[in-house]
Amino acid sequence: MGATIPCFITKNGQVFSDLKSVKDDYCLEYIFNLENRNFYYNALRCTSGQNDVVPSWAQHLWMYDIVANDFFDNIVGTPEKLMDFALKGNLDKASLVSLLEPRIRKIFLDICAVLEKEATDRCKNSGDPCLEDGCAFEGTDDVCLNAVLMSEGKCLKLCIEAWICIFTSPEDRIKVWRS
Repeated sequence: MGATIPCFITKNGQVFSDLKSVKDDYCLEYIFNLENRNFYYNALRCTSGQNDVVPSWAQHLWMYDIVANDFFDNIVGTPEKLMDFALKGNLDKASLVSLLEPRIRKIFLDICAVLEKEATDRCKNSGDPCLEDGCAFEGTDDVCLNAVLMSEGKCLKLCIEAWICIFTSPEDRIKVWRS
């Protein structure tokens, strides 16, 4: 499906970005597709496990469409808001890539690969290898996933910062995000 963001709306119009935070028995799930800048109603979610009857309030979707539209507009309604949203770590690397023009995607991925390789090298040179026999990536140009994970999100944060530098230029964004 690509890069998407969910929201969950309760009967009284409360909006949550995580289903686990919803305390009501039912909520409506909306999905915002970042690649086409549209949202849609996805499903009625039952958080109590008793999914036998659709509540009457859930039949008036147009009212909740307005709430969903406002929510998504507030968090990613402009390229600047999207960059802030990304900077908070809310998007993975695949989602970030999908929002760049195809001609620029490899450049972004190459930047991330360099950052991940640096994390691998730092780990390799730390003197505390993951394996008893030493670092499995000694003498290779490969990236160690464990080293990237041990960087405690620093690699992704640096990749996001690089993405923002690229995304700042409208011509490097996919068409729907140029304005």
